Amino acid sequence: MSSDPLATTTAAQGSGVGGATTRSGLFGDTSAIEDPQSLKKAGTGALGLAGELHTQSRVAEDSLHWPGQDLLGNDWGGDLGNAILQAEGRWAKQAAALVQTCRALHDQCTTTADNYTKTEAANTETMNAVSKTRSPFD
Repeated sequence: MSSDPLATTTAAQGSGVGGATTRSGLFGDTSAIEDPQSLKKAGTGALGLAGELHTQSRVAEDSLHWPGQDLLGNDWGGDLGNAILQAEGRWAKQAAALVQTCRALHDQCTTTADNYTKTEAANTETMNAVSKTRSPFD
């Protein structure tokens, strides 16, 4: 809990992700990581979602591609075939952007968790070394 009376703390929302909090206080927004493993788990979930989205989007693209191609050759269905192929192109572009976003989330979550863990280990090592030295105030 924060000792700042002007700060509010909000738990991160998501499916089973409780490893990060965001604080808004007098000096701006800050984030605290309570459980870096939860953050890594969220990153792994984002990567899994990216893979599933990639696979499923390819199925949808194939479902649109062949009917669109078949209709292009018909006098009565050429416009419809062209519209279907345009929809396929938009679908592919949007699905690729979503997959890329999920992969970026994975990278950011795992990098942040790793950096936090390394920094905490270095801080602990430094504080342990300092606590072993004699204080000039003793």
